[in-house]
Amino acid sequence: HQRDLFEAIESGDFPSWTLKVQIMTQAQADEWSAKTGWNPFDLTKVWPHEDYPLHEVGRLTLNRNPNDFHTEIEQAAFEPNNFVPGIGPSPDRMLLARLISYADAHRARLGVNYRQIPVNRPKCPVHSYSKGGPMRLDNVSDPVYAPNSKGGPQADPERYPESAVWSANGEFMRTAYTLRKDDDDFSQPGALVREVMNDAQRDRLVSNVVGHLKGGVSEPVLKRALEYWSNIDKKIGSRIAKGVKGS
Repeated sequence: HQRDLFEAIESGDFPSWTLKVQIMTQAQADEWSAKTGWNPFDLTKVWPHEDYPLHEVGRLTLNRNPNDFHTEIEQAAFEPNNFVPGIGPSPDRMLLARLISYADAHRARLGVNYRQIPVNRPKCPVHSYSKGGPMRLDNVSDPVYAPNSKGGPQADPERYPESAVWSANGEFMRTAYTLRKDDDDFSQPGALVREVMNDAQRDRLVSNVVGHLKGGVSEPVLKRALEYWSNIDKKIGSRIAKGVKGS
């Protein structure tokens, strides 16, 4: 796949991806949660397109191959906490964990000043009192405390008004997740298999799942996996079980 991508870009056949988003207001989130019993930010659930249509934001096109793989690829540091003003995180627990872990991994891999590396440097200048640390690329001559009489940067509280914070309609808890009867892990995957996929896609799904399960999955995990697929869809579950057991 890497060679195919490189050769396509080299020949001028630039690959591209369209970014689309779904929008759900706080009132809609409360209504959807009350109706379904699901958390709108549950990673195992999707928002129906008929209720929350896709809105196109932009298009990403890869129009050149890297000139130097190390400086442009291996030193790249993508992180989900790298927001522009006006965009913030959702209360998705998986996302909240990654807000910390990605940046922490970059600091261990590239040093605390990884955002000064050219491939990671933002287009807009950043004004902060951050200073020091290994591999620093920018020279700092102004004081690193605030306020000061040298005209240093000042925080702008209007960028993040109180109206932009989350609203909560339940208790905030720091505890392990527990299963609930309303979780319903199988209805949406079942709808995907029966109503969205065509026959060719279902055939590929069965082939891929059978291949993975036969690749070293043993009991009791194998039994549980077959039960899960049967819960998703009886026909697909039967085909997968037949492919794994050969009968």
